[in-house]
Order: sequence, then C-alpha cells, then structure tokens
Amino acid sequence: MEQWDLRGTEGPDDISEAPAQENSEQAEEQVEKQVEKLGKEEEQQSSVRNVGVDLGYGYVKFLDGEKEYMFPSIVGSGDDIQYRSEMFLEPDLLKNLHIEIGKETFFVGDLAIRQSEIASRSLDQDRSKDKNSKVLMLTVLSLLTSKEDQQFNLVTGLPTNYYGAYKDDWRNSLLGSYKTNIWKDGKLKECSFQIKNARIVPQPFGTLFNLLLNHEGEVVDQELSKEMVGIVDIGFKTTDMAVANHTEFIDRLSFSTVTALSTIYRLVGERLRREYKIDKEDHHLDDCISSRTIKIAGEEHDISSWVDSAFRMVAGKIATEIESRWDFKQFDRILLTGGGGEALSPYIKNSFPNMVLVEDAQVANVKGYQKLACKIFAE
Repeated sequence: MEQWDLRGTEGPDDISEAPAQENSEQAEEQVEKQVEKLGKEEEQQSSVRNVGVDLGYGYVKFLDGEKEYMFPSIVGSGDDIQYRSEMFLEPDLLKNLHIEIGKETFFVGDLAIRQSEIASRSLDQDRSKDKNSKVLMLTVLSLLTSKEDQQFNLVTGLPTNYYGAYKDDWRNSLLGSYKTNIWKDGKLKECSFQIKNARIVPQPFGTLFNLLLNHEGEVVDQELSKEMVGIVDIGFKTTDMAVANHTEFIDRLSFSTVTALSTIYRLVGERLRREYKIDKEDHHLDDCISSRTIKIAGEEHDISSWVDSAFRMVAGKIATEIESRWDFKQFDRILLTGGGGEALSPYIKNSFPNMVLVEDAQVANVKGYQKLACKIFAE
C-alpha cells in the first residue's frame, strides 16, 4: 500500500496552510457575529426590566436588583419651595421625591409630609380611577428608569376583596407609554418609559411566590407547592387572607377585613384627642407609634401603654375574624406577612399553633412579585 509522506514536501504544506487560514478567518467572522448578536441581545434585555411594585396603603415597596426600597404612600401638592435652608442637608433621594406628570407637580412620600399643604394617604379601591395610585406607580418607575425609552414588565397586587372586580381595569390603565420629570441630583430629569406588560395578583400571593421561587423564577420549595397554605397579610388599611392549595388560589376561602394597622392609628389618635386635645393625621402618627412617645410643647410623653393596648385589641379582632372563616387545623401552615404582620406577630401568633412569621415580612410581597415577573416574562 502506498503511503504519503508529507514531511519536507512543499506542496502539501501549502495545501494544508490555505484551508487553515480560511478556517481561521471564518472562525473570527463567526465570533464577531456572535459578539454582535450577544451585544444586541444584551441591549434588548437591558431595555426591558422585570419589576415588582407593592403599592401598600402605608408604604410603597420596590426592588432595584435585590435591594429593597420603600417610602410612605403619601401624595401631596408640589408647590414651589421658596427657600431651601443651607443647613438642611437631606441627600436621600427617597426622602425628597418631587415629580412632574403632564402639567401637574407632586411631592411624594416624606417630602409631601414635610412640605405639602394638602397631602393624602388614600388609595381608592378602584386604582384605575385613583390619581394617587398612578402617581405612586409612575414615581417608582421613574426612579427605576436607567435609559431612554425604558420598557417594564410589571407585577403588582390588589387586596383580596378587590381583586376580582378591579384587576383588569387596573392592568389596562397601567399599560402604555409615559413621560415624567423627576428631581434628581438637584435638577429635574426627564424620563420616558413604557409599561409593556402587567400582571395583577392577589396581594398575599406575593409572599407565597417569594418562598416558592428563586430570583430566576424557578421553583425551589417543592414541599410548599404541594401544601394547603393560609396567608395572613396585615397591612395598613386592610388585612388580606388568601388560601393556596397546591399553589391554586382558593377564592371561597380568601377575603379581606378593614381591621389593620390603621385601626391602631385611629385608637391612638382618639386617645391623643381626649388626653392632650391634639389632632394628628395618620401619616403624622408613624413616629409616635414606632417610638411609643409623643412630644408636646417640647416635652416627651410616654404612650407605650396606649399603643400596647391598641395592638392587643387589633390582634384579638383579627384572630377572631380568621377563626370565623378558617379552621386552622386544615392548613399545613399559616404564613403571617406584611408590615402589620411583623408588628402584631407577638400578639397573634400564639392563637394559631401552625402560624409562622415569614422572613422580611414587610417586603415579602414585593420580593415575590419580582420573582414572579422573572418567571412569567422570561424570554
């Protein structure tokens, strides 16, 4: 059999070198195309952000990456501030939220509490017709807009009792393109963005999704996905109860009650009127209730006994309302969540042996919304 010896033969060297150069050029061209494609994909992905926003009656919660942020759900008139004291240095952007939407100017959150002549915490049941709800949502998305013509896939929630009636209207009212101006770095910055997709879920299910899913939207707790779970979400204006059986929402066992943190505020506010002849709106009671003190004419007064009494009364009423609708023994576990759940946990947990306070209860819903957005809007 004839064998080819390629060593020292000029012809075969030339033949083998030509395809190698050609293959190398083709490989480089393919790499360039792949890099270009990846660049375009990265640009497209970065222009569309999956976000979760929790418009609570007490606080607005949202995430930027994995970091949580919140500010009071207060909207006020945005009048010109005639003088900014040289001694007042408040660099925190979230404490100085100032936004222009169309021809209207609004102060939001702490700035509204400090400066607005008229400020309100009310969020209507039908959020599609409620100006405050839209202002709060557009404020969050303006803060999260990082490039021109930013697009968002949004997940947010509604209280259990209002979910069926208003979810479609709220979703449809959110979709669309927006232009705003928000105060950043000492000047108004123009933002343009689009809410491309929106999904509305029963509010307490955010906590369930937070426990079920990881940050990529993958199921990581198989055991929980197979359980009968009750969720008690105590917020500012409502306490929402929801039931999930193998992650299915059980409508007939899910409900809302208006006994919540605002009930505590009302009880403490009434006591202040009786004892000290002073009248404070809800958003001015936040510090009093958290510190359990009230300062009057420069003197600090201890009101811890009033606050503790109000907490016990409200926790007892919520427990009674749960017992009137649920048999706790039918649940594998009852998840206690929400800012009110965290505050009332010491007063209510002992009523139900299978009740557990979830970690980071105040932001558990919005974390779940964010994870769900990554799951359902994954490309």
